[in-house]
Amino acid sequence: MRAPTRKRIAVLSALALGAGAVVGLAALPAQAQELAKYPIVDGSITWGVKETFRNYVTGPIAGGAIEAVDGASVNDDGTFTFEPVTGVSDLPNQTTETTAGGGVHFTGHHGELDLLIENIETVSDTVSYTGAIYADVTSGEEVFEDVHFADFEVGSWTWVDGFTTLTDAPVTLTADGAEAFAGFYKAGDALDPITIAVKTDMTDPIEEPTDEETTSEEETEEPGGTVYDVTGGDADWGVKQSFREYVVGPIANGEITVAEPATENEDGTYHFPDASGTFAAETCSLDAAFAGGVNFYGHDGELDLDLADVSVKSVEGGLAVFSGGTRIADVAVEELAIADGVVAVDGAAAVVAADGVDFFGGFYTAGTEVDAVSFSVEIDGAPDTTCEPTGNPGGGGDGGEETTTSASGAGSPKLPVTGSPLVIVLAAAGALLAGGVAVMVLARRRALQA
Repeated sequence: MRAPTRKRIAVLSALALGAGAVVGLAALPAQAQELAKYPIVDGSITWGVKETFRNYVTGPIAGGAIEAVDGASVNDDGTFTFEPVTGVSDLPNQTTETTAGGGVHFTGHHGELDLLIENIETVSDTVSYTGAIYADVTSGEEVFEDVHFADFEVGSWTWVDGFTTLTDAPVTLTADGAEAFAGFYKAGDALDPITIAVKTDMTDPIEEPTDEETTSEEETEEPGGTVYDVTGGDADWGVKQSFREYVVGPIANGEITVAEPATENEDGTYHFPDASGTFAAETCSLDAAFAGGVNFYGHDGELDLDLADVSVKSVEGGLAVFSGGTRIADVAVEELAIADGVVAVDGAAAVVAADGVDFFGGFYTAGTEVDAVSFSVEIDGAPDTTCEPTGNPGGGGDGGEETTTSASGAGSPKLPVTGSPLVIVLAAAGALLAGGVAVMVLARRRALQA
């Protein structure tokens, strides 16, 4: 079995979903509320590829055979089970990545048909309700390594006997998959549904490298120039005043919880301390992360939005506020001034970014004004300069690999969300929209409370 280098695409294609779709990770146990990555230690993937294709291969025309290889097995209904499964449950980004052993070999037409599908991987995004299937495919003499073979819809996950299971998720063939499938089917054709069962070890979080582990010096030579460490600082931001008032008001009847070490300012905005990150003077690229978070909760749990992993990063022509990997607000800053090792921005105007639309549940359009952003960070050793913010430290760009997002909203609310997205009472929603304060991410804690 080959073991190719895996290349993940950062953005999963969005699928049209109905109101009955259910956010994944619903079934993780209560201790999963800690925002961390956890290893998947067991599980299986059940998938039949496509029933009509299986029937064709073994039918009188192709006169062929189907063989499960490298530990995969054929089920009574003709589908296949690929196991064991390993991977990662990534709670901060609300994704699940799996890798399964085994493969399935289709042969027919006296060798003219020869198709091997193996090394199956899946990526499930429980915020955008999208998933992708990757596989190594050998079609005759042609080899497709780590091909994006199909997409699937991420619906309801269940927690049974220690396994989190996504059952019979609808699957469609991609354009790359159609090519690898030797043209038997076209992009968009329905394939067999997929079932993914994983066991996650919630007692053993995957530790991320610390600053001390990744660099032993305060400045490092990178392709984009000298990169300096952010060694301290803080930020102040209130998200949006009308939203805060709505959350604790009589309609949402909710509460706002500030996670330490963040604190609430006297004016109701929030203070995020302990800045860390990097700055590249040559490219005027800032990447500053701040500690703490804020949870907005209302409507008896129908509104549950977590602002966490807050950072301010350079993007083309300005700055942006990120929550985790999602760019939620664009900040109007034409220049950054570094003086005595400090760069400060005071009361910069901010608006909802394109990717922030999904983060805010679609109730704020891109360009909607939010609270002004202020921050001050210490940059050890950086020379005094004034520059225009561009891209990521050490290479420019618009946020880099970690901050790539799409309208699918991957990486949106940072708490594990559970249950089904529901439509709040239409009359109330209409009134809230008219008042400009209807921002909600619909989520349930039902499974976490179970």
